[in-house]
Amino acid sequence: MKKIFFYAFGLMCALSAQAAVIQVTSDKSGTELQAAINAASSGDTLKVQAGTYYGNFTMKEGVNVIGGWDANFETQTDYATILDAQENGRVLEQPSDFTTLTVWSNFTIQNGKLTAIRDTPKSGLGSGVALGKKGQVKHCLIQNNTFDYSGNCMGGGVGNDAVDANTDVCVDDCWIRNNRGTHGGGVRIRGTIQNSVIEDNTSTQNGGGVHLFGGACMYNCIIRNNTANSATAGVRMSGSPAGVLANCLIVGNHTTDRCGGLGLETSAHTVHGNTIVANTQASSTNPNWCGVRVNVGGTLSFCNNVVWGNKANGEKQNSQILLLPSYANQANNFANNAVVWSGYLNDDGSTRFNNEKNPTGLNTIFLDKDTDPGFVDAANAANADYSLLWTSSLINAGNDSKVQGSTDLAGNARKAGDHVDIGAYELPYYTLTIAAFDHATLTVGGETKTADDYSLPKGYTTTATIEPDENYSITSVTCGDAILTPEAGIYYTLPALLTDMTLTIKVQSTPTGIDDANTAVKAVKVIRNGQLLILRDGKEFNVLGAQL
Repeated sequence: MKKIFFYAFGLMCALSAQAAVIQVTSDKSGTELQAAINAASSGDTLKVQAGTYYGNFTMKEGVNVIGGWDANFETQTDYATILDAQENGRVLEQPSDFTTLTVWSNFTIQNGKLTAIRDTPKSGLGSGVALGKKGQVKHCLIQNNTFDYSGNCMGGGVGNDAVDANTDVCVDDCWIRNNRGTHGGGVRIRGTIQNSVIEDNTSTQNGGGVHLFGGACMYNCIIRNNTANSATAGVRMSGSPAGVLANCLIVGNHTTDRCGGLGLETSAHTVHGNTIVANTQASSTNPNWCGVRVNVGGTLSFCNNVVWGNKANGEKQNSQILLLPSYANQANNFANNAVVWSGYLNDDGSTRFNNEKNPTGLNTIFLDKDTDPGFVDAANAANADYSLLWTSSLINAGNDSKVQGSTDLAGNARKAGDHVDIGAYELPYYTLTIAAFDHATLTVGGETKTADDYSLPKGYTTTATIEPDENYSITSVTCGDAILTPEAGIYYTLPALLTDMTLTIKVQSTPTGIDDANTAVKAVKVIRNGQLLILRDGKEFNVLGAQL
């Protein structure tokens, strides 16, 4: 996962005349940590030494708290400051909506447990962290938080009910694992979550990994191996206004009922540039919604996504996106996707389009359920890599007007090639520089290439033909650090392009048996065994100039 460090807070606060940097050492208890927070003023920063602090903690408006510091408060270690509720209540709570941004960063937040709906402003939101407006957690490990009562616990790891959902980033660069809730085993958010990994969480109802609610947005996240005991194991989007899901990988999630990957409900959400793969459902109620289930009104925008390899009852399905019949008009809002033989339904249940019936202008790539779309390593279950090979049909196949954000899930610039790629990963491009050369012809794919810089996709490789001019020969061909050996004399296989590289061709003249104007040594003709030979510089050549 991405690592983002927040060293700047102390400096920023120190520049303010009113702000202070307060150090909390590891010999303090959780009670003393909370006392230090309560005593701080808005604009202050608390730097908390690495160690474990037990108890339940409350945010104070405008007081930023940063963990992981060493004994000298000079360097940080990831997640080394641990806030542990010992299964007795919520770990961290924002008591009400704030008007001043308040950030907690670089903590492990663990072992929260709610045993009843609490009579607090945050009610059943989040056993690990409960947030409101202007409350944020960044670069935190949030794990092993749960609930134990009959009722809703919305967001086992993080529960959020902020207003202004599209303007407040509430969860950033966090690792959220092994939590349990009713709606959103890992996260239930009405705000924004980005640059995070949400894995191995469980929901007793909907949204095993994440429940995006009421205008929530999720960017550049990995949602994997989560479980739902009812519907939608990966990501559930519901409520009003519509939300946004972009540049995310939804993989390996499992439901015991319906919809393994992504469930879209209520509003006309924006779903752009995601990879939804290898999710599973155990129910046979409708195997066609093992990947994506659509139950929305309005003008849904579902573009530049790949939906492939999702299973129902252990079998990959021929159709992996289901539009409920009453929403069949949404089929026209699906464009520039790569999908597995998807059947979109009319009100009467008939197929609106599949690989034989594709409405004009949708530009959909129809995939076979058993044919890899061109992923780097989709077969490796433990460490599958769903980034793209340069030969994939998904390259440059997206709709440029539907790009969300400037980077993909791996941090690569979007639209690296001629057009945006389909899915969560954009294939990077590198520069192949062909150094200046003379007296030879370089041909690639039947096209003659000259000395120049060429922008090519990562992993690109090809066979080049290099033919010397008459009376010249190739002395060496190198590409990057590799020395290339010719095949059949003139064919050279370029190494895979994994960084900027230079192709260098060196050519020399071949003696022709006549005087060389550039040297004082002359050629001498002799006849030996009835054959005319040419002696030059102590070497023998035939009349065509080939050395013997």
